[in-house]
Amino acid sequence: MPSLSRRTFATCLAAAPIAAAQQPSPNPSVPSPQKRQGTVDGILPFQDPVRFTRKDVPAKVQPFPMTQVRLLPSALLEAAEWNRGYMSRLPADRLLHSFRLNAGLPSNAEPLGGWEVYVAPTPGQRPNSQGELRGHFIGHFLSASAQLYASMGDKEAKAKGDLMVAELAKCQQKLGPSGYLSAFPIEWFERLDARKPVWAPFYTIHKIMAGMLDMYQLAGNRQALEVLEGMSRWADDWSASKSEEHMQDILETEYGGMNEVLYNLAATTGDGRWARAGDRFTKKRFFNPL
Repeated sequence: MPSLSRRTFATCLAAAPIAAAQQPSPNPSVPSPQKRQGTVDGILPFQDPVRFTRKDVPAKVQPFPMTQVRLLPSALLEAAEWNRGYMSRLPADRLLHSFRLNAGLPSNAEPLGGWEVYVAPTPGQRPNSQGELRGHFIGHFLSASAQLYASMGDKEAKAKGDLMVAELAKCQQKLGPSGYLSAFPIEWFERLDARKPVWAPFYTIHKIMAGMLDMYQLAGNRQALEVLEGMSRWADDWSASKSEEHMQDILETEYGGMNEVLYNLAATTGDGRWARAGDRFTKKRFFNPL
């Protein structure tokens, strides 16, 4: 194909309405085919279940490993250093505070504020949505720690990430054998299941799971993979107990990036169980038209 510059593309885009206006009007006696919204080739979203079928596709292109790329002196390096300084000033105990309290473990750390603020649970009540995203920032922090180690060789960032993985593993163990790990009570998922108001519990869980995967893949932390597989086991069991139609209704509220992290875990471990779980988090009304 001939190359298309941005200027040429913009010109074509601007001319499109004019070209469309010059087309002859359709024959009103011939009905135009109607395609239902949310379908692919007429397949209704609930007609067939999503079923995982393994099909390994060899990668044609791969990115350079982060360990082989270094920033030279520049504004980008300065920004990376500012970010590293900010992360180093966040005490691990403050980041872990809500997780420990939720698991019934002691914590005397100064609570974080904003989205991470800890609000004592009120079973059966929801005064407001304050604190319902707590725990998601630690997932971002784990990903950033792993990336700092891989991209800048920061051993202190890795050590801090390793510490938090170990402490989160203690919280997971205290919460029981299901593999559940969060900074908020499991009741919030019961609200989601009952289609009652709750703010993005799977979004939050996904960030933690993605952080664990990054700590394993980029920082070589084997324990992070074990914690992630426990969380994935809980997500698999929770979603498997729902009918597909009910699960699709749940996805109308939110699902974060759960299918992404579960598919990535399946690719990393070779275990198709996680891909089948990921299928349940695939929102048909969104993905079918794609």
